[in-house]
Amino acid sequence: MKPAAHDSWVVYSPNESAVSDGAGFWSNEHGWGEFDQATCFSTEDVESLTLPISLGGDARFVPQHEAGGHCG
Repeated sequence: MKPAAHDSWVVYSPNESAVSDGAGFWSNEHGWGEFDQATCFSTEDVESLTLPISLGGDARFVPQHEAGGHCG
């Protein structure tokens, strides 16, 4: 599925979330943490960036509105 051009995205890892009390969102500044610190990415970023390393290699881009909030 090709991402919609208007979407904002965050990186989420179920495994990082499971071992860190829900802190499964990626921040370019802080590493894995809570959603409110997550880095928001554009559709262009999603198509060109490499995902961060996560436990089990399960990190993935998810639409920010499906992740539970709005990008700051």
